[in-house]
Amino acid sequence: MKDAGHRDAVAAAMNFESIGRTPVNNFAVVTAARSAGYTVTQARNDPLLSARVSVDYAMKTRSDFVKPILDSQIPFADMGGEVRFPEDDYGMVPKPMINGPEELEGLAVFDPFKASECPRFTSVFVDSIEETARILPEDLHICGLSWGPLTMAGYAMGTENMMFQTLLEPDYVKATVKKVTGLVAAMEQRMIEAGATVLWMADPTSSEDLISKDMFREYSYDAIREVIADTKAYCNVPAFVHICGNTLNTMSVLKEIGTDCFSFDHAVDPAAARKSAGDMAIMGNIDPVSVMMMGTPEMVKRESYRIIDAAGSDGGLILAPGCEMPLNTPDENAVMMGESARSYWRS
Repeated sequence: MKDAGHRDAVAAAMNFESIGRTPVNNFAVVTAARSAGYTVTQARNDPLLSARVSVDYAMKTRSDFVKPILDSQIPFADMGGEVRFPEDDYGMVPKPMINGPEELEGLAVFDPFKASECPRFTSVFVDSIEETARILPEDLHICGLSWGPLTMAGYAMGTENMMFQTLLEPDYVKATVKKVTGLVAAMEQRMIEAGATVLWMADPTSSEDLISKDMFREYSYDAIREVIADTKAYCNVPAFVHICGNTLNTMSVLKEIGTDCFSFDHAVDPAAARKSAGDMAIMGNIDPVSVMMMGTPEMVKRESYRIIDAAGSDGGLILAPGCEMPLNTPDENAVMMGESARSYWRS
């Protein structure tokens, strides 16, 4: 694997050092399969294909990060839940896995280090990450993927029901979050063992669009801190957290629980995000739909420049879409994002 400075560029940005370019995360998962002419199912079920198309896409789009075709709903299948897998999209969990506090004890929590307990997670996540690390031509950061604890609990309980239970039975919600927190940390650790070089956790249910900053402190704060602390104790890698929607108030407390870089949505103004995040690095936040998927390369360039101007001219920024790159994003738009993070500094 060639040291091409990808990880050094990311480290410099996270230390607010200027190196003449802004690092890029293409924030792509399934997009790489479509770009290469495969369905999500084809890539999800073939670790060799998953790794190859993802590495090819990362190199083509000049990303400093690569993530194989990881379906975040796969762990629920190993937990005994019902998961439906469309031909060309992520899996779906159509109903809650538990229906009351009395069923929580029976919620299956597997050991990610025992393949016999989690054959789907092992194949889709572990094997794909190992193959990605094996074929990686340059020192891109390798991302795993896990839901954050509150989002995992929401899938187990049903998210709407969980929000309702914060009013009726808050202890039930907290107990469910606590039960899945250890699983999230263990999955992150297993992915790092397989070759992932950053802790990557997405917790959309922690968005201020769903819960207040006070509720974040009550239901998410300790759980995210525990995952980060346990994983860093296992292997001291950078901790990346993504939360969708409005997070302007929440992001101000994320560094104190160990977050090294916060991935923020296009719903948040980048200048305001920079101010709220303080000396914590941030990642974002091009609109993934109206700009990345539906826009033109020139639109991507303008938006990239605007975000770097607002939030990254002094470092501390990784340029990326504000949420995952949509499946149908044109290659030329993704390529332009990678190029803009370099051309900005030459203009």
